[in-house]
Amino acid sequence: LADACLPRGIAGVPMSKVPNPARRTRMRIPPQRSLVHFVGPAIALLAANAVLSFTAHPWLLPSLGGSCVILFGMARGIMAQPRSFLGGHLLSTMTGLVFNQGYHAFGGSLALWIAFSVGAALALMAITRTIHSPAGANPVVVFAEDAHWGFLLAPLLPGLIVLFLVALVLNNLPRPWGAGPWPRFLPEWRRASLGRNAREIP
Repeated sequence: LADACLPRGIAGVPMSKVPNPARRTRMRIPPQRSLVHFVGPAIALLAANAVLSFTAHPWLLPSLGGSCVILFGMARGIMAQPRSFLGGHLLSTMTGLVFNQGYHAFGGSLALWIAFSVGAALALMAITRTIHSPAGANPVVVFAEDAHWGFLLAPLLPGLIVLFLVALVLNNLPRPWGAGPWPRFLPEWRRASLGRNAREIP
């Protein structure tokens, strides 16, 4: 009687019995995964800080914190893949360095140079399909630090390498700890070792 009062769904099936695709995607995050979410960024940033303390820039690149959110919280997403993570940071930083040199060469409004450097970085990341949102802060950091090309070697590259290695280890822990396979193009044998239900866990 209750079903008779409900609107009819697909092929006369009551709406109460029609599968809801959105409901299937609302999966609970396993407690083990939440622990990795908590510990992963801390390990990555502490390790990066330890490495960067031996460079000319003994401070964390601010955008690395944002990258940790992407790498550990959205490990299966496009922005968390190496192409976007590494390519986005490198391209955005180089864009900031070019614009910073342009500012010193031609002068003008510092705010305009910074603003257009971020816009140019986004445009280039979009063209090359390397968008990584935390990397959008890199040109601002370059101007704030008045950095030169050596900024690519330190602190950027050491920070990226450390985050990549920590993400590679933690994201590929056995399920439900890890969110892998990460990167998504891991060989099939590595995918199988992570469990046959790898796609069912967010």
